[in-house]
Amino acid sequence: MPTPDHDHVQEILARNGRDLKIREAIGKAWADVQAKYPDRAWFRRASTVRALMWEHSVDRVMGVVGDDEGLASVQHHDTATFIADDSVLFRLKKADRKLSSSNYPTTLASLFHQHDADLFGHRGFQRVEIVHTFNRYFTALNWIGVVARDEGKTIWSFELRRHAGEGEVIPFPAIPKGPAGGTVVRPIIPDADEAGDKEV
Repeated sequence: MPTPDHDHVQEILARNGRDLKIREAIGKAWADVQAKYPDRAWFRRASTVRALMWEHSVDRVMGVVGDDEGLASVQHHDTATFIADDSVLFRLKKADRKLSSSNYPTTLASLFHQHDADLFGHRGFQRVEIVHTFNRYFTALNWIGVVARDEGKTIWSFELRRHAGEGEVIPFPAIPKGPAGGTVVRPIIPDADEAGDKEV
């Protein structure tokens, strides 16, 4: 298995706007979870929200797969992975602020980032994770992107592209350098001594 190459993975995911569609699908998955579980704040296990988000994300990305002949989904061992152009194999995960995902330490999970190990019979594919992160209160998504690891170490990452206008930074209006029209009008203020001399 080749170590994932940043430029190759980015190019494969950009084809047909896949990166935009996958990002949108994950955003919609979070909207699904929020709408269906408005009382999720009382859940005793943080992993419950993570599991629900995974289910909805996989379901939404399956819709992207249905519209793209170069994408395929593979379900196996109680999980799902996706293949892009017979080249890049990715799975969906929740990550922490350092972009590290957590896995139950199964043999499958430990082998995913060992690129010399063959998984699922798909020899030669570059394996990466498409991850999402939450803010500290689990009330909003912070980041959606691709992470490549070798063993337990992150070797590179990049954020998935956004649709035009999504999350766009709107600049503050420029502060004028001088008065409009170039003329300054100053009020006439009587001299303090002059004002004191007047009878009241």
